[in-house]
Amino acid sequence: MTTRKDKTIIAVSAGQETPKKADNIINRHVRYLNYGLLGLVTLLKEQLGINIIMIQGNYDSPEMVLNKLCLSGLDIERDCDCFLLSIPSVYSIPWCQKFCKLIKSCYGKKIIVGGRWVVDSNPTWIRSKLRFVDLIIEGFGERRLVELFRPVDKHIEVPSGESKVFDTLNYELLIDFLKYQPSIEVSRGCGSGCSFCADKNTKRLSNKPTNMIVKELDYLETLFDNFSVYFEAPHFNFQRDWVEEFYMRMLLRKVQPAWRCTTRVEAIPINQLEKLSKTGLKVLDIGLESASKKQLIAMKKTREPEKYLNIAEEILYECQRNNIWVKLNILLYAGETSQTVKETELWLLKHKNLIKSVSVGGLVYYKNMGNASELSALGASIPETENIEETGYAKLNLSPKINYKDAENIATEISRRIITKQNYFDVKSISYFERGYTFEQFEKDIEQCDKNSLPFAID
Repeated sequence: MTTRKDKTIIAVSAGQETPKKADNIINRHVRYLNYGLLGLVTLLKEQLGINIIMIQGNYDSPEMVLNKLCLSGLDIERDCDCFLLSIPSVYSIPWCQKFCKLIKSCYGKKIIVGGRWVVDSNPTWIRSKLRFVDLIIEGFGERRLVELFRPVDKHIEVPSGESKVFDTLNYELLIDFLKYQPSIEVSRGCGSGCSFCADKNTKRLSNKPTNMIVKELDYLETLFDNFSVYFEAPHFNFQRDWVEEFYMRMLLRKVQPAWRCTTRVEAIPINQLEKLSKTGLKVLDIGLESASKKQLIAMKKTREPEKYLNIAEEILYECQRNNIWVKLNILLYAGETSQTVKETELWLLKHKNLIKSVSVGGLVYYKNMGNASELSALGASIPETENIEETGYAKLNLSPKINYKDAENIATEISRRIITKQNYFDVKSISYFERGYTFEQFEKDIEQCDKNSLPFAID
């Protein structure tokens, strides 16, 4: 299909009716940028010259999103060519159902859906859930979207999303972009083989060249004041030469914005953390997952758990010395027992003063995971199997002695023993909370929350 020059494509990052975790006012201040969709929007604008805008649903209702579009000056009936709907999470499906029905009933516009984490391996299921959708795109969308919208007489070569990351994102195409902390896509893929991860078999790309990253930072400084930036990569790989080159380039800048990334224990160059700190690295999200040797092996995180935990400890001390905040991701996995939980908790408490924050949660089974028999062999079970077909996911009883409600309670208890109110706010403010959300407002919002829904200590 082609689009008329006087028509506009509306790209929507699907919202959620409620946050994945507790539904409270604090979690509704999260504004995590859908950088993948913004990359596609930028590509269509720059390569094809298409009129296109983007809006994120966040926790607004579909009606509120359409109202914001109208307030931006867009007459949907007159100006809109079609909708691109990105589904970033399976938890967005109920929102998407209402949104698509609303678009078709009110405007009759075409709806194209993508979002590889949800769509891939599940196109038939997505179709059954979103019956008003006209087209579903699987995988990375770059080539397919260019093929759909390019003029018939124009040939454009676009690399597959499996081989190339997005260049500079055009934030001015995003409505209310100043409310979001920006992102720079540095790499794609992981391929480390962890049993719980959707990216376990996806080839990891090399990091984006450092000169391109610095160029993006220069651009961001023309748009944002006092910003932090997420260096996006499922598994940030700190290649030695890349670190050295990035360090030298950043030393030439007057300002080094605080940046954050997600990585693995074995990927962190301990002897280069001092240099990384001087480039602006402020938060390391580390997928530790567990401090139980048994569980680390079960989830295929490492074959040498003792060595793994010793390295993690070294990293914590070195990060503290260089004023880098560490957030540890902890997964309560299939086969957990009171002993394995205790091992993880004791390790975290031992290193409490070295940890800025943690994210603790029980394993959730998703429709396309495909490892049900493996989880069952470890002692896990799905209490309400019929819900998977309806929602696309199910909470797991991790073992005969730890059901999903137990796991939720354990996760909250561990979190509150580690995270302070201030530390929680500090870490969330880099790339998660909307820009301009102050600690004073955060404290006021705490008073409106069910204290049992908070993952941090109040006092």
